[in-house]
Amino acid sequence: MATRIALLGGRPSVLRSAAELGCEVTMLAKPGMYDPEAARRWCVEVIDVDLGDQQAVLEAGRALQARQPVARFFSPAELGLVTAARLNEEFSLGGNPLSSVVLLKDKAAMRRHLEGTGLSPVRFAVVHSADELAAFLTGIGGPGIVKPLDYGGSRDVHKAEGPDLAAEVWARVETAGRDRMLVEEFLTGQEVSVEGFSADGRHTVVAVTDKLLGTGFVEAGHSVPARVDERTHEEIAELTARLLDAVGLVEGPSHTEIMITPDGLRIIESHNRAGGDNIPELVRLAYGVDLVRAAVAGPLGIEPWKDEVPAPLGGAAIRFLTAEPGVVSEVDLPVDGLEGVTLDVKVKPGTVIPPVTWSADRVCGEVIAVGRDAEEAVARAESAAARIRIRTAPAA
Repeated sequence: MATRIALLGGRPSVLRSAAELGCEVTMLAKPGMYDPEAARRWCVEVIDVDLGDQQAVLEAGRALQARQPVARFFSPAELGLVTAARLNEEFSLGGNPLSSVVLLKDKAAMRRHLEGTGLSPVRFAVVHSADELAAFLTGIGGPGIVKPLDYGGSRDVHKAEGPDLAAEVWARVETAGRDRMLVEEFLTGQEVSVEGFSADGRHTVVAVTDKLLGTGFVEAGHSVPARVDERTHEEIAELTARLLDAVGLVEGPSHTEIMITPDGLRIIESHNRAGGDNIPELVRLAYGVDLVRAAVAGPLGIEPWKDEVPAPLGGAAIRFLTAEPGVVSEVDLPVDGLEGVTLDVKVKPGTVIPPVTWSADRVCGEVIAVGRDAEEAVARAESAAARIRIRTAPAA
């Protein structure tokens, strides 16, 4: 008999993996926020609900459990993580404790928790006005990073250079409709992410990923394995395990962002989900480990997780395509010299390209490349991306 599960949101790769594992998948998602063809192919049912409306999702999940019980609620999407954990706890379905998921979701609570455990000291405050922001910046004597307490995708993230610019930054905060923000000391160094997987409270660092920033704080690309020495890699793995222990994570994928600073490693944030930006695909290509499949297979006991650290098979990289904001008039694609490269160009003439203010604005597509190592993969991805021409005209 097939195992029934509920997915709160789901990219095609997630739906396909769950179906291939023999699961009957019910997806809860809002139309326009998922691929309808993938849903028709791999789901037995789709429930129309906005993941941003937690109460509506809870009611839909309870109704589903009353008429057709599922073994577990999963959320590959950031918006559904807390709701999935709440439903799992309410129906005693297992999974990570709700308290752990809430802690990872609330960046200020996470900072306070880390401060209490002595892990990764970073000066921070929750501020409600330009004056409070200016006072914090005066106190630390340097720049700060201002971010929402509970959002991802680099949305509404600002650098505040000093107290004299606090009013300017806060005006942008208010324009975005926010009235409180987390501000932290601005960390400098090499930023990496840690792709982990946990089973029975044991944590495996599968890969460490290099990040390339583009406009503002929006990622322009990633590559694996990260270019860090063996000792630093070991320190990153140790810090990540201590963090996941500290928050009480027991199972499933995790995505932790860390800055390698001159003063040591500092945790930026962490999530109980696989990384976005196609990072799981890079990990699969470089390490042969399918984190998307494991996210369902491991917790359900379909395929036991093997918690040894894998050796890389090679390197993999992604670069997101860019173009001037406006209306696409022409797209030119290279037809040769694409060894080890996969193109995914999402725009065509008539597509409107917005300014890049957060990750969802990267509408042009991406290039994924593999190589003998990360350096070769990056070189191939950047070479291919540079040869793609997306021409735009000003919007009317």
